[in-house]
Amino acid sequence: MRILFAHRNFPAQFGAFGEWLAGQGWEVAYLTQREGAASSHMRVVVCPADHRRPAAEIHRYVRPLEGAVITAQAFARAAVALDREGFRPDIVMGHAGWGVGTFLADVWPAAAAVPYFEWYYNWPYPDRTPWDAEAADPLDARARNRIRNAPLWADFSTARLALCPTRFQAAQFPAWMRERLTVMHDGVDTALHSPGEGQDRAILARWGIPPDAEVLTSITRGMEPHRGFPETMRALALLQKRRPRLHALIGGEDRVAYGAQLPEGESWKQRMLAELDLDLSRLHFTGLMSRPDMVAVMRASDAHVYLTVPFVLSWSLLDAMACGCLLVASDTSPVREFVEDGVTGLLVPPHDPAALAARIETALDGAAKGGDALRRVRARARARAKIVGGFDAERVIWPKKRAWLEGAAYPDAPAPARARPAGRRR
Repeated sequence: MRILFAHRNFPAQFGAFGEWLAGQGWEVAYLTQREGAASSHMRVVVCPADHRRPAAEIHRYVRPLEGAVITAQAFARAAVALDREGFRPDIVMGHAGWGVGTFLADVWPAAAAVPYFEWYYNWPYPDRTPWDAEAADPLDARARNRIRNAPLWADFSTARLALCPTRFQAAQFPAWMRERLTVMHDGVDTALHSPGEGQDRAILARWGIPPDAEVLTSITRGMEPHRGFPETMRALALLQKRRPRLHALIGGEDRVAYGAQLPEGESWKQRMLAELDLDLSRLHFTGLMSRPDMVAVMRASDAHVYLTVPFVLSWSLLDAMACGCLLVASDTSPVREFVEDGVTGLLVPPHDPAALAARIETALDGAAKGGDALRRVRARARARAKIVGGFDAERVIWPKKRAWLEGAAYPDAPAPARARPAGRRR
């Protein structure tokens, strides 16, 4: 089998799965615009940058669509070069909505197009935050959002099958698209993301955190209202006054990854530090971390905060569950799909720093000796068990996804006979 992945970024949602497929004997190619992208298991082709930006004079509704078309041309040129070399995939999986896969079905019309859909833009926005300004003209906002989905429609028009990672994300699409979406998560490396044996507390010394500290962690890509950064900081301001041993590790970059951008030169980190009376000696901003360091920090955590508005769920939530973190998470639809309150974590109403602080204290008190410690230990174990049983990449998700893709490439082929399990050797 030959498969080609197309994504502006790398490794993104496809890299680890592509390497696994290569290990299964598939021939795998990956088109990306990420400079320096490389793999020892699959062929990675860095596409040329878009040859121009959308025209300034074009209608503002159409600028995202023109940007997607320009990107589609860049990826199509790279695909034509691969085709001339003799690479003709059975399956093409592109990250939908950005143009990367839009014209690949025209380069390889015999290949099964399987776009990966993440988000459909609706109005009103389901992911509004208290800091978002009201639309001056709701009709304008609704119309702009409708055209914003045009690149998704183009990708859907060639789809033999279509993929979406969560039920919540699939629910954002209109019924005529939703009924053809297959919901299948990307999977979690549960061998890497696993509970430690206590030795990972050693990483805390990097930030001067004493061994007997209470450790609260929160790890996201950026620092913005979409991922609850203001509420986390406001809750910390309350907790620091009540818990003198509490230290907080905040992972991510000082930027807005999702949602509205702030004026030039401003950031939510700067705003919160200016607004709140925080003990900075007990507040540690880690910046972006390597994957091993992120896992070590999660293992060292006494309580892990993950907040989000109704939006695309971060991989870090499931990573934290696999690490056996004691979760305090926002009571929103994408989180409830994976976390059950009081069973695999603790849920808190969104946009309520006082309630968040109280829920964190419940978690920290349970993590300490005595109190409700046993129930919290069980919550950690149940969180990991949910991920291992249903979302382990190599054992659960990727084999199922491989079979699904084979069905897309050859829909009329008979199902292979299931091999009988070999007997255990004594």
